[in-house]
Amino acid sequence: MKKIAVVAASMLLAGAASAADMSQPLPVKAAPAPEAPLWDVAFGVTATTDYLFRGISQTNNNPAIQGYAELQLFDWIYFNVWASNQNWVNTTINGLGYSDGNSSLEVDFAAGLRHTWGSFTADVGAVYYTYPGSSSTYNPLLAPPVGPGSTDFNYWEIYFKPTYVVAPWLTLGANLYWTSDFASTGTDGTALSVTAKVPLPSFGSGGEFGWYASGEFGHQWLSTSAYNYTVGPFIQEIPGYNWWNVGVAFTYKAATLDLRYSGTDLDGFDCGFMISNTNSCGNKFLASLSFATSFNALK
Repeated sequence: MKKIAVVAASMLLAGAASAADMSQPLPVKAAPAPEAPLWDVAFGVTATTDYLFRGISQTNNNPAIQGYAELQLFDWIYFNVWASNQNWVNTTINGLGYSDGNSSLEVDFAAGLRHTWGSFTADVGAVYYTYPGSSSTYNPLLAPPVGPGSTDFNYWEIYFKPTYVVAPWLTLGANLYWTSDFASTGTDGTALSVTAKVPLPSFGSGGEFGWYASGEFGHQWLSTSAYNYTVGPFIQEIPGYNWWNVGVAFTYKAATLDLRYSGTDLDGFDCGFMISNTNSCGNKFLASLSFATSFNALK
């Protein structure tokens, strides 16, 4: 009987334990992360007080209207086209003694791979800069044989652009570009910049207004095979230059207002040789208003 009592007691304790276990909430399986869409098309437009490329004005310090569209596939592959008004082709080649086809448009085509792993994003690809309608005829009586000397001002670059979210309040990035034909001069060019972005507390009803501070510092290396010149006994080379910018941006839904201060360490003489405008490389303030979204975001 003792044995029966012990077994019965054990069964009661086991039953009580089972009942206690059943009274606890069952573990809930975490919902799977939403799958990235197979495709999307992002697009946007920007109005800016100046079109700066690595700190140098491409519009003779005048405003620009820019737009882009990008096809994104499988959360990896992308193809995009970007366009802006410009006049560096006209200004530069006239300054060096060329006649041109008066191109006032730049259209860039890019393709690459972009993917995010946790806090790290990598972007590797290539871009082709084109200037529809541009052409040139070299005039040896007006300029030395430097700069673009053919009818084609288009050129290419390959790039690698990683970013890393260090903390919710800081994202760091880098941009590395290389070409053997910088600005269609036959010059080797390497550009490297580092970036930082600091999101700031949102405000407004429901926090619909966001803002952030950001900055960039970069260096452009240039082969002196094209960027050197002689004036009498004076020989000058431009092996490269630094550029930088810092600013703050305000966001609301698809709109971003960016206020920024930018500059380079190029002096007026070197700037004039590079782009035939001694004021294109100086420190300046610019403001940009952009709208950007995608088809999937509009659903």
